[in-house]
Amino acid sequence: MLIIFSLISTLWAGPVEDLALASSKAATETQRMAAFERIVALGSTDMALVSKISQDDGADSRQRWVAVRALGQIKGDRAKNILIGLVADPMPAIRAASASAMGDYGDPDCVPYLVRLIQDPAVIVRAAAASALTSSGDERAVDILSEALSDKKNTFRGRSIWVRKYFVDALGGTGSTSAYPALLRAMDDSDPDVVGRVIPALEKIAGFSYSEGRSPKKEVEAWRRFISNELRR
Repeated sequence: MLIIFSLISTLWAGPVEDLALASSKAATETQRMAAFERIVALGSTDMALVSKISQDDGADSRQRWVAVRALGQIKGDRAKNILIGLVADPMPAIRAASASAMGDYGDPDCVPYLVRLIQDPAVIVRAAAASALTSSGDERAVDILSEALSDKKNTFRGRSIWVRKYFVDALGGTGSTSAYPALLRAMDDSDPDVVGRVIPALEKIAGFSYSEGRSPKKEVEAWRRFISNELRR
């Protein structure tokens, strides 16, 4: 009986209830995703709720996060402008949600703001921005991502922190050969997680692989020769 009641309640849920459900820790992943999809579907014709909640710093933080992420799926100029405004939000989780939503949106106009967030004080924001840039195909991010790999802000007590591997992924995502110098340096990085992301990033930019018929060591040597030749051109 409780299951039937829960199902009926979910089917009849309005946008406010869906927002609560999509952000509920008690709900299942299936329930949260279904509610999120309904919010996005509604937002294509009526953005009033997500617009209000996403910008309301007094709203429940989890509901704000959901509303912000929904904007990236809803798209449109109004959603884009709200997301851009949220890059300066005082809450790191909201700035991170905005970065992720801009990645979902995929609009080139968002790239300069994602580039700015690579230098954000909060590591979760830097990681979200880098992940968003991974599918950007935009070389405007190359310089800041290259700098971020060597920035001491991305180390702790002299040791690499986890966010740096996302910078490598994002360099590959730019699709730009201007990322080669940073990726060549990253081959000798002290962090194995960073090193492990370099070849996939190079393959994404170059559009081919050196893995067939080569040992891992020989594969790395082949990429070193390739990049060195490219940089001499």
